[in-house]
Amino acid sequence: MASSKRKFDDGDSDWEVTQVVKPSKFTAQTAATELQEDRGNYESMASQRPTRERKRPERFADQLYQPVSKKKETLKRVTKLLIKPPSKRSLATKNSTSRRSWVEPHAVTDTIVNIVDDSPGLPGRLSKIVRLKIPLPGSTLAIPTNQPRQQYSDESESELSSPPASLPSSPVFSYKNIQNSPPLDRRGPCAQRTPEPVPASSQDVATPSTAPENPLTNQATVSQHREPKTPEESIRGTPAFVHHTQTQSSPRSPEIHDRFTYLTPDSAFYRDANTVYSKLDVELENELSGPVVEEQVHAPDTDYLCDITERLLVQQNKGPNKPEPHGQPDVWADGRQELCETLHYYRAYQSACYSTGGFARGFMFDKVAHNRDYTDSNVVLSRAGGGLMKDIDSGEMKSKRDQSEDSAALGLRNCMIHRNPVVIITGVDNPNIPSKPPHQYCVLGYFKPTHVWAEKSGDSKIVRYRFEKLNTKKESWWRAKDAQEVIELGSLPSPVEKPGRSMSAQEPKEASLVYDPRFLKQKTPWHNDDHDYPLASNAAELSRHAVPGENTSVAFWSGMVCPDCGRCTSRLNWTNWECSNTACRYTRTPPHTLIPAISLRDPLWPITSSYTLSRDTMSLMLKLKVSFEHGYRINRYEIPGVDGFITHMVANKTVLEEDGGPDAMFEELQQTDIGLQRRSMPNGQLKGPNYCRHFAVNYGMPYKFIAATASRPFDGAARPIASTRSRLDWAAKLLLTEENGKSMDKVRQEWQEKEFNEVLALGYFEEQKINYHDDGEFGLGPTIATLSLGAPGTMRIRMKARHYHGVSSVASLYDDAAPIPWCQQYEARLALQPALDLLKRSDTKAWNARRKQIPKQLGLTHRGTARDVLTMQLGHGDIVVMHGADVQKYYEHAVEHAGKLRFALTCRYIDPESLKPEDQPKYVVGPGAEGYDGSGLI
Repeated sequence: MASSKRKFDDGDSDWEVTQVVKPSKFTAQTAATELQEDRGNYESMASQRPTRERKRPERFADQLYQPVSKKKETLKRVTKLLIKPPSKRSLATKNSTSRRSWVEPHAVTDTIVNIVDDSPGLPGRLSKIVRLKIPLPGSTLAIPTNQPRQQYSDESESELSSPPASLPSSPVFSYKNIQNSPPLDRRGPCAQRTPEPVPASSQDVATPSTAPENPLTNQATVSQHREPKTPEESIRGTPAFVHHTQTQSSPRSPEIHDRFTYLTPDSAFYRDANTVYSKLDVELENELSGPVVEEQVHAPDTDYLCDITERLLVQQNKGPNKPEPHGQPDVWADGRQELCETLHYYRAYQSACYSTGGFARGFMFDKVAHNRDYTDSNVVLSRAGGGLMKDIDSGEMKSKRDQSEDSAALGLRNCMIHRNPVVIITGVDNPNIPSKPPHQYCVLGYFKPTHVWAEKSGDSKIVRYRFEKLNTKKESWWRAKDAQEVIELGSLPSPVEKPGRSMSAQEPKEASLVYDPRFLKQKTPWHNDDHDYPLASNAAELSRHAVPGENTSVAFWSGMVCPDCGRCTSRLNWTNWECSNTACRYTRTPPHTLIPAISLRDPLWPITSSYTLSRDTMSLMLKLKVSFEHGYRINRYEIPGVDGFITHMVANKTVLEEDGGPDAMFEELQQTDIGLQRRSMPNGQLKGPNYCRHFAVNYGMPYKFIAATASRPFDGAARPIASTRSRLDWAAKLLLTEENGKSMDKVRQEWQEKEFNEVLALGYFEEQKINYHDDGEFGLGPTIATLSLGAPGTMRIRMKARHYHGVSSVASLYDDAAPIPWCQQYEARLALQPALDLLKRSDTKAWNARRKQIPKQLGLTHRGTARDVLTMQLGHGDIVVMHGADVQKYYEHAVEHAGKLRFALTCRYIDPESLKPEDQPKYVVGPGAEGYDGSGLI
């Protein structure tokens, strides 16, 4: 390598160039000899460059040495680098050249730095150790400042031993008097093991390859130590950790003031040498037999932080015996459905987070919690939801897969950016709540999301959130009764980052990790900190104008927060709200403005005296027959492989406007309370009661379907109930005459034995619906008819998943029912059916084994659903008749509507002998009183 062509000016630079005489011949033997004679080279591979000598600095800054990258190195000559004090000109210019990798502080004491290589020789990798020789009074290494600089030989370098292998990677203090050292091995849940003082002779600096670039984490000798008596004392003033004896203080940065601050690489005063050394205090005594590093900033005593953390953990009151809360929640609920139907900020029936429109709105924390979750009166730390599976051994829910920032985390970040608070709700089984919630679900209040981060938990990565109470002036009701606040929010110093030297390669016990109280109790200022956002917003107020159907909108069938007790109350009655709290008697009955039947006409589909146009859509597998009779368009659908039919009778203007017809029935039902209520359903996995999303009442024979309802007699029922029974009787007999080819008189005689004896009335407000179901319960007749009144509805028909896939969803067994056309693998399943039926009669065990094999053989699964084969647009006054038991066995239907108000009145025949004795009606169900006959209509 050619020597450097750069010109050096002694006046402008601190470098002194000494031309090294090139040997006459270079061999590997001569190179090895030179390395043995002078171990200061340490395979530096810089033989052809001039030796550079640096003046000894009077004082060192934070970064003592940074290796300079070299393009090429060879083993030819020995290069010695000696650092000398800077020249006056260099001090004035303050290191103007980019090749200098340190800061020039003002002089404190005479020190010599030798850069040597004391690491084991590894091929292709070199490391350097920086050692500081600090003159000690009375020692042989002391160099008076008034004497000329001396160059130490390589032999003097060998006196410095390499760092011991037992040297801890964290900063360690050496104490002059062991009695002044902080206590060791603190006891308690936040105990931090304090290593014993390391003798000064064994202190050294880690190699640049393993240590961070922050030199402030080096070891130092402390003459005196005083433990802060209280947290306030440590916060108000600078702790008296050391007494400065030899170094003159430098001007302090205004950022520090009189308060100790952890110096981080991002802080401005971290890079200021004057600020760095304003806190230093190293007492040098003759008893120190080895080198120590002067550039050390001592961390303040953190004992009081551990005390705070211990008290915070104690106030969590984990366990079954939690104390009573300090107050009562403003909003609460005893069921998940009433909570989600009432609150605008939480409508998640299954998940813990509710987000919509790209923003998170609310969070629910209940039984499933992480061991590092935390909750107090102002701060909540929680694991993000999802990614949990039941452990086979313990039966507990554990994280089995890595979490990522999903829509909930992204929505939370949007809230952080836009300063949108979220609402937190706690369940009664929340193990981290500091007190016992008085109800199943209790609303805590509005919180500010402040942090979103990922961390390792076991073998998986999880996402965690930190929330901070928005309005701290408002009392936290969930604080334990008679408990005092450990420390106010924002009263501790800001949290800091302390870089570590190396990794211990040991995994700590996750449950033993605790949070720094400076992180827990930090306060994140927002401009809307003191704002009081409403926790109950569903007032459902009517306008001053009479708007038809205004009280049937979504806001009026959603739940409301009781103004007296704060319970979330679902609207279960057709006419009013009634608080479900037994200790509260609050009710609210909004007035209803009549929706006239004439307003139901669709201008895009005008209703005339002619036969109405059809809007039904069907699959090509169905067979359609269209006829026109008595003011109805009759669409008759036949399903292949099914013994039965589905008929849609579309009414025209003549039918709608007849005396006592659909128009009159619709308006009369609005003015009469027929007893419509939302019926309870099986809870499933939801806590608390669960209700249908429609209102229902039953007349005549009791009908025990999924949502059982109390039945009423036909005597005294509203006229539309009796008129519906008579009208649907006539429609069913009309269709059966076409089916069987019999006369009306003959069909009427046969029908009297099994005429409709039950009417189920359903009422729908805006956006209410009924999901897929069938009407094939035991004891029902083969014919079911429905009259639609009010807003238009959509009825969908599809094949049941069990028959479509041929596999049960529970045990994944093959369905032994005969396959029907358009199901999956129809031909293959049809070919297997005879042998399967024979095996069922001869060997039940072999039949069950065969049912397990067929799904794998044919590639059948139970996932997914079949497509709709028929979609009927139900208008005001339309009738739907489903005839045949196979229709209910193989197919199911669902209904939803698109208006403000709709009634669906369904008639069936229920065999009285199919009812249990306790289900038999207490009244007599006789034949229909009205004898409606629509054959007179044209």
